[in-house]
Amino acid sequence: MNKTLLSNPQTLQDLQDFMFDTMASADMAVDWFCDRFNVNATDEVIDFVVDAHFAFFGE
Repeated sequence: MNKTLLSNPQTLQDLQDFMFDTMASADMAVDWFCDRFNVNATDEVIDFVVDAHFAFFGE
């Protein structure tokens, strides 16, 4: 995986847009992220998406 993907502000914006539009669970957000950016669900990707999900929903 390209390490710059997770540090790109547009990546986070796309993820937040998806979560806002769908109110998806953390699991669904990980699945969407992997499909959208064609990456595997590595620990790093899961941590990024779940952290963003919890921050977005105030958990």
